Formats: sequence, structure tokens, C-alpha cells
Amino acid sequence: MAKKPYPYQVEEKAGAFLDCHTIPDLKNLGFDPNHLQLLSLNPPYYSFEMRKRKGGSRTIEAPEYTLKDLQRQFNFFLQCVYYQWQSMASYGYIIGVKANKNKKNILENAKRHLGAKYMLNADFEDFFHQISAQRVLSLLRNKPFRFTKRAAHLLAKLFTYNNRLPMGAPTSPVLSNFAAIKLDKQLYQWALDNNITFTRFVDDMSFSSKQKPLTQNHLEAIKTICANNQFKLNPNKTKFFGEKDTKKVTGLVLNETVDIDKPFYTELNKDLKRLQHLAEANIIINKHREDEVFKKFKQEVNGHVNFIGTIEGYDSPVFYRYHKKMRQALCPEEEILSARWSNFNYF
Repeated sequence: MAKKPYPYQVEEKAGAFLDCHTIPDLKNLGFDPNHLQLLSLNPPYYSFEMRKRKGGSRTIEAPEYTLKDLQRQFNFFLQCVYYQWQSMASYGYIIGVKANKNKKNILENAKRHLGAKYMLNADFEDFFHQISAQRVLSLLRNKPFRFTKRAAHLLAKLFTYNNRLPMGAPTSPVLSNFAAIKLDKQLYQWALDNNITFTRFVDDMSFSSKQKPLTQNHLEAIKTICANNQFKLNPNKTKFFGEKDTKKVTGLVLNETVDIDKPFYTELNKDLKRLQHLAEANIIINKHREDEVFKKFKQEVNGHVNFIGTIEGYDSPVFYRYHKKMRQALCPEEEILSARWSNFNYF
């Protein structure tokens, strides 16, 4: 994992990126203009289905390695710029900075709603896909970037696929944050005017109140502000919470503290079993060499285990327990492995 930069480093990187306005300027950041133009002619992507934890699947449009590596480099510069331009309400995919007391992450997003009696959660419909290539082009042409038309066209081609932001590109989250800056400001001000707390974690919006219930009238006002900013909500993901309801924000439960919902652990236990079986098969068949499917699944499970550490604390018993379970899944005992995989009479 990359080390967190210091504030002055973020400021330097942001300044260096904002000093670039033409394609040749990008050479000052270490980018090869010829390589950028070549990749922009036909950006290489591949698609696959990824299952959702709550059922169903989503289509991931992932850039091939060369393009993905390039997008990661651009993502760091874009993140540094967004860090300086971020909205008060935005909490998702914001670069972590050393010595910064005002953290922005999924835990802090949920904490903002602790103690609320009433809540409304709303999601965007296909959030990334609502942000068109033309919209990305406009972002790059205007403040704070002010790229030339030619440079903005080039970068928009590198950052978009099928004429919109793809779900799977490293640059999509930060570009979606830029696209939502005006929306965030308008909803934040509307919320202040109505004594409501508002936060957004990527495509999840949460509104809460300690005084008055949130009603259909509030939702209609939110819809109108979103529509005015060219964003559409997913009607199936809208949920009101009353005073006696258990409040949830981005899958986290609001009790006296922020906690992980029980179904998360149920699914993680299943994933750890699957990981163990994959690890065993990998050892027998591939002689410890990890294939791509195994690597991706291991990273996914590891991310879920680390999520426990983020929410409950890396020194918590529950994180230690699941971290130990993952180590055991990846390193099955030789005796058990031999007994389970040496007899194929039942097949």
C-alpha cells in the first residue's frame, strides 16, 4: 500500500497538474505525449461480471494493464487536485493525507449521522454511467483544469469508455466527485436550510435529522436538485427511517457507535470457505502458483477483512479473529489437505 502523502506534497502535485494545459505540458509530469495519443485511439478494455454481496451482479469494464497503469498515475494527480476542491458533503474516494484531522472515509461518513432520529437514504442510478464523455470533457476544459480543447479531448478518451465513465477505471471515482461538486454544494446548502445533515459516499446519499421526520416532500426537493444537475436517482434504493428504525448508512449500522451489519459477516464466512477451497486446489493443481482468478478473489476477501479493521479497529478482537481465519484459509494444514484431495473415489 502506498504511503500517505503530506499536505505539502499534495499541494505540489496538484499545482504541477494544474500548470498543464496542453498535451506537451503533460511531459513535465513524466507522461509520454506520443504514448497518450496512441492509447487514446482505441483504449483497451475488457468486461466481466462481478457478483454483488446482496445478490445479482454488476458489469465491470476494466482497462487493460497498460491503460490501467496510466490511469492510476493520472488518478493520483486528480486526487491531489480534488483534495483541494472537495465539497463538504463528499466522503468517498478522497486521498488520505498525513497529519489531517478531518478524515474522509466510509466510517467518518456514517459517524456524521450518529444520534439522528430520522433518516433518508438515496442512491443514484448507474452513477458512473450517468457521467458522459462530453461531461468529462467539459470538466477538463473548465476551472480548475482549463485544458486546451485538444488536450481535454485526449484525456477524456483515456478516462471514458462507451461514451461515459466506466465502472472499473481507477480514474472514474475521482472524476465522478468532480462532476458532483455543484450538486454537493446545492444539496449541502438545502440541508443546512432545513436543519438536515447531508453526506455523499460516491453514489450513496444520506440525509438525517434529529428533530423532524424526513418526508416525501424532502425527497421530491432532493430529486429536483439532482435533476437540475443531470443526475437521476434509483427509485428502488430510496429508504426512509423512522425514530424506532435501525438506521443504516452505506451498509453500516448506527447504534451508539458505527458497527458492521451482521449479513456482512455471514457472507464473509462463506467467502473464507470458498477461499480455502480455492487455495487447496491451487496448491494441488498449480503447485502454489496463483492464477488470476485466485489472486482477484484473495484480494477481494482481504479487502473485506481489512474493512473490519477500518470500522472496528485493527486492534479489535473481531478483526484479529477474521485475519486469523484468512491466514488459515490460505495455508491449509498438510495433513488435512492430503486427506481431502488424495481420494477421488466419490467422483
